[in-house]
Formats: sequence, structure tokens, C-alpha cells
Amino acid sequence: MTPPYPFLLFDLFGTVVLFRPEVPVLQVGPTTWRSTMHYLRADVQRELPETPLDAFEDAMRAVTAEIVAARVPEHREVLSPERFRRVLERLGVGGAQAGEKAERLCLAHMGYLASRVELPEAHGDLLRRLARTHAVALVSNFDHGPTAHAILARHGVADLFHSTVISADYGWRKPNPAIFAQALRELGGEPREAVFVGDSPFDDVAGAHAAGIDAVWINPGGEPLPKGLPEPRFVVGNLLEVEEIVRR
Repeated sequence: MTPPYPFLLFDLFGTVVLFRPEVPVLQVGPTTWRSTMHYLRADVQRELPETPLDAFEDAMRAVTAEIVAARVPEHREVLSPERFRRVLERLGVGGAQAGEKAERLCLAHMGYLASRVELPEAHGDLLRRLARTHAVALVSNFDHGPTAHAILARHGVADLFHSTVISADYGWRKPNPAIFAQALRELGGEPREAVFVGDSPFDDVAGAHAAGIDAVWINPGGEPLPKGLPEPRFVVGNLLEVEEIVRR
């Protein structure tokens, strides 16, 4: 029998909002995400005219890999402007304007990213129904808080969440159980009363399990669960199937 879940926690990217198909998938270690970095070419040429584009892309991949490798075990967040600052440092770009250049590149990247995510109408309708009967939270790994909040506002769903915890704002990332606990504190709930819905077996399923929360894994491709990870309580093909689970 499915326990009652008065508290519903959702991931953002790949769960509530989806990237358009043209946005490529990148893999660094166990982490998979969508990247719009290739749209930055014109911005890189303007900010770093003496830097070859290939060199910038190589530096970005190397810095990103270093950040991912350094996350374990605490999963501290590194903010997007800091990532760009490290890229410029790696390229030998210093001086008083380096921080400003990093900030402009970060904001350009975030603008491209935000413009290439969409909220399916059915997802918005589902969240509105659930927010009328449940306490709903959003828990997202994202290294630029203002962009995550702007995406929610632009799609008209920001006010549906009684708690919104973005790793850039909080400081820790999933699967650190602290970020799940923070959302539950803001909702006034206990782990046994909550379920977390997300698409990542590493960040979402394993993280929720570590926090004592049941997990719904959105697995549209029917991929096998990676070895060594805890089993999710439920597996669904899309977000809309969650309603049947939480209303049983």
C-alpha cells in the first residue's frame, strides 16, 4: 500500500521543465546534464578576442571536470560566475576586468540556457492541481539561483511552490541530504510524509534515500538503475504518472 504523501518535492530540470531536443547532453563522471555552452561562441570572441574558441572550450571542460570531481563527499555548490572565473584563470586571463568578463559570460550562458527550456502545459496543470491539495516544494541543483527563479516565474509556476531550494542559494547540492531536509523544514514536514520526484538516479533517488524520503524516478527510456544505488520506491515514464501515486 502506498503511504500518504502530504509533502511533494520536485526536481526542476528534466522533471518540471524540459530542455529542448537540440540542447546536447554532456557526461562528466556520473553526472549527466544539458549544456548550452556552444551558444557562447560570439560572446567568447567579444570578451576574449585573443583566445581561440577551442582553447576556451577545452578550459571549460577541464574546469567543469575538476569541479565535479571535487564535490564528493559534501557536494558543495560552485557558483556559475566562479566557474567562469576559473576558466579565465586557466587561460591566463587576469587583471581588474577578469571578474567582470566572467560575470558577463556567465549571464550570457544563463540567458541561452533559460531560453531553451520549456514547461509542458500538462506539467503546469499537474502542479496547479497538486498545489491545491499538497504542500509542494522544488529542490534543484543549479549553479545560478536568479536564473532558476526566473525560469519558474516566466512559466507562471513560481508561486505554486511553498518552498524553493536551489543549490546556488543553499550552498549544497543533491545528493547531500541536507538540501532535502531544508525543503522539508520550510514545508513543516517529516521525511516519512514526503516523496521526491526526479530524473537522476544519482542526485535524486540516492539523495532522497539518504534523507529518508521515498523517491519517484522518472525514467522515460527504461534505463537500468546504476549498480550500487538504492532502489526508488516508484519508477514512472513521465511526470504525469506521479498524480496516480500521490492520490492513491
